[in-house]
Amino acid sequence: MAELKAIVAKARELLAAEAVIVTACDLKDGVIERLQVYFWSENQAVMDVISKDDLVQNWPDTGVYSLVVSAGGAERSFKKVAMFEGEEDMYFRIDGTRTEADDLGALPPVAFMESVEAISQLH
Repeated sequence: MAELKAIVAKARELLAAEAVIVTACDLKDGVIERLQVYFWSENQAVMDVISKDDLVQNWPDTGVYSLVVSAGGAERSFKKVAMFEGEEDMYFRIDGTRTEADDLGALPPVAFMESVEAISQLH
């Protein structure tokens, strides 16, 4: 539970600084199609599903982070995403390489997270 609280506190810190947090993505042939993102709006975290182009065009100055929960606590659970231009597309990576394929770590597909959200709203 302490680790969860630390991750949530770090997320709040990043979002309040106007960063974006990616929590899911759909990849096809190494290229992201859709992303589930969180951002700060009107004093609260807001979730949206967007296209890769939406994120490219609205890249925040304070950065984008991928939520890759891992051992080592909250600081290691948010990986800064780098964006760079390749020959055919813009690419997002968290590993510091310039391989022309998107890699945001072990994130679930957007459809999985949408299903979880729908289940949480059942009554």
